[in-house]
Amino acid sequence: MLILPEKLKKGDTIGIISPAGAVKDENLWKPTIKYFENKGYKVKIASHAGDKKAYLAGKDADRLSDLINFFKDDEIKAIICSRGGYGTFRLLEKIDWEIIRNNPKIFVGYSDITALLNNFVEKSGIVAFHGPLSLSDFGVEDINKYTEENFWKILEEKAEIPYSFENPLKYECIIPGKTQGVLMGGNLAVLCGLLGTPYFPDLTGKILLLEDIGEPLYKIDRMLMQLKLSGVFEKVSGILFGEFTAIVESENPDINKLTPVDIIKELTEGLNISIGYGFAASHGAQKATLPLGVKYNFDSADFKLEIIEDYLI
Repeated sequence: MLILPEKLKKGDTIGIISPAGAVKDENLWKPTIKYFENKGYKVKIASHAGDKKAYLAGKDADRLSDLINFFKDDEIKAIICSRGGYGTFRLLEKIDWEIIRNNPKIFVGYSDITALLNNFVEKSGIVAFHGPLSLSDFGVEDINKYTEENFWKILEEKAEIPYSFENPLKYECIIPGKTQGVLMGGNLAVLCGLLGTPYFPDLTGKILLLEDIGEPLYKIDRMLMQLKLSGVFEKVSGILFGEFTAIVESENPDINKLTPVDIIKELTEGLNISIGYGFAASHGAQKATLPLGVKYNFDSADFKLEIIEDYLI
């Protein structure tokens, strides 16, 4: 049975950790802390959240200890990752999943954090949240209104079930259909990196969320084919694509005329599942906060994404 964390309440403590990449802009710490304090929350920064070791936020052992210590800290009610990047894979085989299970709390992130989110659901049995990063999204001057309002609606107010997400982006149906299933997934490159390991989630009957940033079209093509050849597309009940942002252009102008939607349509032709492209759950400025591990309704023809199961207590 899935374990539900407690919703956020004014006066709670929010913990910030860096389990992946090193923080690039040290100037974001103060405005991030100020933002959450102005919202009525206390903030605790992990001991090694500002560490740097090449492209990592410090040593593996230190990032792991920050993660485990914050889950064990009864004062902390929510953990929001500072940024993504790279590094969570290095922690997976060393995490004590029972500690996570026995200390359920809100855990939020996206991008490289995808590896932790899916395994918190799979191995620890707790709801995890695909959503904004503390520094990248809340430490900036111009905080996106959609991202902000959706974050607090989901985590503080505990949205009434069923809850339908609005989508501010241009959306395109790939294969029309209605489906119901548990939402899992996140970053495409991270999920492909987990294939063949004990840390790739069971996606049977699931609605699969996919997004990515900074990839050329041929790599998007190859990664989607990797999922397809691995049998993932035959297992899922639907695929909801966020955006593929900051696509690396080719030297060939004809290739640049193609879009991710063109590739997705070609690679998913003939599938009998619900597929749509263009939901605000990616590296773009607008980000929904999505509970993973709980059931949703997804209508890919006339876009509708609706949580139909409790995700907080």
